Amino acid sequence: MGDKPFDIDGVFRHLRGDLRRVERALVSNLKSPVSLIPIVGKHITLSGGKRFRPAVLLLSAEACGYTGPRRTVMAVVTEYMHAATLLHDDVVDLGNVRRGRPSANVVFGNSVSVLVGDFLFARASQLMTEDGDIDVLGIYARTLVSLSEGEVLQLMKSGDPAITEKDYLRVVFNKTASLIAAASETGAVLAGAGDTLRRGLFEYGKAVGIAFQLMDDILDFTGTERELGKRPYQDLREGKITLPLLHTLREANSADRREALALLAKKRRSEREISRLAKLVGKNGGIEYTTRTARSYVDRGKRFLLHLPPTKARAALLSLSDFIVSRSY
Repeated sequence: MGDKPFDIDGVFRHLRGDLRRVERALVSNLKSPVSLIPIVGKHITLSGGKRFRPAVLLLSAEACGYTGPRRTVMAVVTEYMHAATLLHDDVVDLGNVRRGRPSANVVFGNSVSVLVGDFLFARASQLMTEDGDIDVLGIYARTLVSLSEGEVLQLMKSGDPAITEKDYLRVVFNKTASLIAAASETGAVLAGAGDTLRRGLFEYGKAVGIAFQLMDDILDFTGTERELGKRPYQDLREGKITLPLLHTLREANSADRREALALLAKKRRSEREISRLAKLVGKNGGIEYTTRTARSYVDRGKRFLLHLPPTKARAALLSLSDFIVSRSY
């Protein structure tokens, strides 16, 4: 066996059969006598996501020694919870594009998006209850609290130019990394791993989950519309202070800082003003700083994997971690 490195295509080849089962279960568990629910559910769950969270769960369980059918169920739980947060996010953020397609709130309306998001959370809860593992229920109940707190905290903090890096990373953990940490910890629980390994897998997911969001922050500045499935600089249009901009506000000279704050203070910014903000971020090292921070989190996460035996699953987790900081979408 051993843990010879994979490339990212190799990781998904390793998971091909498992992910096919997950895809089938994602569709079958959307069945409802209310016909609009599966239509909207499929719109969001089958819209071309990377399946990063199910991959983490599947590989974590396998790396800890479990390859049974409960992995499929919990991968679906994780992806439904993720899809529900996307539906709610697009309503809160007034989003209109998701993965290169019109977002659900544009196609079906805000009310339908919120209610189908609630359905996905409820279906995930139903699947966990049927599985009956109180530890897993505890993980996802705690994560649902984190996700909800993250939404509110982002509303409070993300447009505030005085936000600290600590507060920003707290938003990132709650909104993004908490669910990835839940996926990796659940993999350990399914395998019956002890507390130390379970905690280590949680910390792994937390670290790479933070890195995942920081790379999204970077890609908003560096990606193309084709790569991102949406226009670049969307965070700037929405007035969000992500880490590249936060670093710029903290480190820029007084003239650059004043200019950036003046642009951020406007209720609406022209495309020229958005471009100017992006240039200030580039000039003041915001992209480089965020890249270094993301890499440090990936390195931290990988260290927790050293407690696992050297297997193909561990190798795939290591490769998935490296992919986070090299991806362009």
